[in-house]
Parts: sequence; structure tokens; C-alpha cells
Amino acid sequence: MMLLRLIAIIAILGAATVSGADIDPLISLTDSEEDYNLSAGTGIYRVHYNYTGQDWTHADVAGIKVETKKPIAILPMQYTEPSGMQPGAMVAGRHVGKEWNTITQRAMATRLTARGFFVLTPSITQYGENLQGFQALEHFIAGVHKGNRHVQTILLTADADTPNPQNPLPGPQMLVTGTHQRNIAWENTLQNHMTDFYQSIGLTNRGARVRGGLSDVEGSSAAWHPLIERAAEYGPEVAILEVARAADIVARAGSIKQGETWAAPLFDAIADAMLAWTRRHELAPRSPNNDLPET
Repeated sequence: MMLLRLIAIIAILGAATVSGADIDPLISLTDSEEDYNLSAGTGIYRVHYNYTGQDWTHADVAGIKVETKKPIAILPMQYTEPSGMQPGAMVAGRHVGKEWNTITQRAMATRLTARGFFVLTPSITQYGENLQGFQALEHFIAGVHKGNRHVQTILLTADADTPNPQNPLPGPQMLVTGTHQRNIAWENTLQNHMTDFYQSIGLTNRGARVRGGLSDVEGSSAAWHPLIERAAEYGPEVAILEVARAADIVARAGSIKQGETWAAPLFDAIADAMLAWTRRHELAPRSPNNDLPET
């Protein structure tokens, strides 16, 4: 779906700036907020950044350091209300993007919290369901990746039905960065854990792939995905997982709501994979900037 971001530059440049007093005590900035013209969000979800409309796969953002020794998981909400600019896939005449994103965000947050993660759930709604809000959401995610080690961002979505040059085979797949260095080992860890689920339900998982590069217009479905690319500059462990086509979820589970039970084994597998990746690094030498998870 086309997000006409270029027309939003004026609105973005008009964003208000607040003082450091609005920063949550759980976080600190690794850069001076005075170096950034824009700010958005409140508390732990506050972000300071610059954006001119140029070089949109780069995030000029203040690093957001989270005061925790736990591994960090970011589970974004990127879909708007059906009447908004990014309602997601449609089934039987109804947009289901936000409903499915809400289900998957909640399900994964529960599992990852139980596994010892510090979980962040930034939402387009809290930044505003508009172009300026998308900019803030994407820069927040990038800021957390910039300010911390051991951060993984996962967004679980439902794919649309209609093939196009960027998505010739809609269905289960994992979208990863196309403009920054990839972490193939991390991608494989997730894919290996998901294999049993897709074999059990008889759907083909395309695996990790790059989406984008066919358009220079930020937000175009043929362009690089700004949520992925901005964050991946500071840490490649960021992906959008298309669980299945929305129509297949409804057909197999009975409804999008019932999809939470249907996909529960997949949610478990992804959470286990994220934990396994974190524990892979537990033997790394400690340093002042190497916050390893507590065991």
C-alpha cells in the first residue's frame, strides 16, 4: 500500500519538541536531544529524531538506552483503523490488519515476558495514525536498536491475497533488510523453529527474503520497508513475519480471532527461537556495553 510520505514532510517538521523531563526513568538517551529537531511519544516510548525527507532508509535518531539486563523484544503495532491509511489485508470485505496485529502483539508479549524479555509494544496509534506517526514509530524502533545490544524486533502480520511484482507468492514469509547487512544466522534460527508448524498445517513458508528496491518512493509497497530498514541500520535482527494470508487464517481457524489459538504453536516457536538466539550470546565476554540476560 502506498504511503505518500513525501507530502508529510511539512507536518513532520512542525512536530513539537519537549524537554528531557519527559524521559521515562527506565531509559536514557545515548545522544543529546538538542541535536534533534523532532520528538514524539511519551514516557518510555519518547523518541527524538531528525528527518528531512532525504535518505529515508537511514534513521537520524537519538539512541534510546533501556536500563535492563534482560534481552529486549520490540513488538510493533503498525496497522491503523479500517478507515485509516494502513488498514492491512481484507477478508470478506473487512480489513483485518489491526485486529491480527493486536492479537499477535499480545500473544508474543505474553510469551516473551514469561521467557525473561523486556518487551516494548510501540503502536502507531500512540504516535498518531498518520504519516507523522509512522515516522515517529519507525524512528523509535531504530532508536532502541541504536541504544542497546540484544534487541530483536518482530512484527507478525497477515498477508493479502493479490500477487504483485514485490510479492508474487503471498503467504508465509519473513521480510528482512535489503539495504543493510543481514544476520543470516538469526534468520535461520527463526526459520528452523517455525518449520514444524508450517509442515503440520500444510502451508509453504517462503522463508526469509528481501522486499523492496523497485521504487524510490518512501512507503510504496515496491520500496524498501522503512520500519525494517531504519532499524536494521543499527541491528539487523528485525523482521516482518507474514504468518499466512489473512484468508487462509480465517479459512483454517474459523475467524481472525480464533487464529490466536490456531497459531499458538507458531507463537511458541518464535518466542523459543528469540530466546535461543539470546542465549547463544551468553558466553560472550562482558563489557560495560554488553548487557547480557540474567539466567
